[in-house]
Amino acid sequence: MPTIATRLSDVIVPEVFQPYMVQRALDMDAFVQSGVVVQDGQFDALASGQGSTFNLPFFNDLDGESNVGSDDPDSYSAPDKITAGRDVAVKHVRNKSWSSMDLTAALMAEDPMRAVAELVAPFWVRDRQRVLIASLSGVLADNMANDDGDMVHAIASDDAGAVTADELIGDDAVLTAAQTMGDMKSRLTAIAMHSVVHTRLQRLGALLSVFDPQSGDLRYTTYLGYRVIVDDTLPVDAGTNRKTYTTYLFADGAVAHGEGQAKLPVETERAPGAGDGEGMEILHSRRHFLLHPRGIRWIGATMAKPAPTNAELALAGNWDRVYDRKAIRFAALKTNG
Repeated sequence: MPTIATRLSDVIVPEVFQPYMVQRALDMDAFVQSGVVVQDGQFDALASGQGSTFNLPFFNDLDGESNVGSDDPDSYSAPDKITAGRDVAVKHVRNKSWSSMDLTAALMAEDPMRAVAELVAPFWVRDRQRVLIASLSGVLADNMANDDGDMVHAIASDDAGAVTADELIGDDAVLTAAQTMGDMKSRLTAIAMHSVVHTRLQRLGALLSVFDPQSGDLRYTTYLGYRVIVDDTLPVDAGTNRKTYTTYLFADGAVAHGEGQAKLPVETERAPGAGDGEGMEILHSRRHFLLHPRGIRWIGATMAKPAPTNAELALAGNWDRVYDRKAIRFAALKTNG
């Protein structure tokens, strides 16, 4: 009896596959689970609509001192103006395709659609984290160029000598980076670092473990009360003599997320001539989303297509801070490890 091969088109039901895959990707994303990236209904609607950039108007905080009253009927208070500003977010339009050869093992699983989704979701987690980190790199580049680097505490150097403790991550360095937010530093809840930086904190015994009270499983670790995220796609700048690592401190909701819907978010295709005529199936996965650092306006001065690449996201000239420094919910620390 001939073997009946399982085909992508037989098992991929877009209406079921896409929501499961998106939710699974969110569940696996450490930036989402820590509260750094927060999904916002307003951003969902924008990501699902027409256009590539979106205006986000806001009112500035009220400032100044109150008046002292008097009994003079001819003395009037002078009203201050309420000023407004404009933030701008950009839509990310991304896609990826896989051939059936890449997914053969998954198609042999008991639940092939779920198995394929379990392979696709981690890709989108990593890809979206690269989008986030490229965006943060661009924001910091703009900050260094135009705002005197007031969001960054840098203790790294490119000296030829041995790295000293003063050039490595430590309590004082992290607290100084947090202080760039002034009295709003109390909102900080998470810290994201490269594994090299994480290893130093492990050696120092500076990490505390948080366990699930029911299962006893390790949930996450903390440092100085901040939830730790370890990600090797965080920036590592190779100098002549040393590497410089960028660590980020975040408050909840530092980055707004909106999940949109491509016209065909999931699609299968058969290429009958591939494999010397044996045929091949292809799975196309598409995502439209917003991933916006709150208070940093997207300018898009250098952009070849309607949506930016990661390289374009990392350019200083594509961003401009429009919120007051204290209202920006993250800070950066640059160390040699």
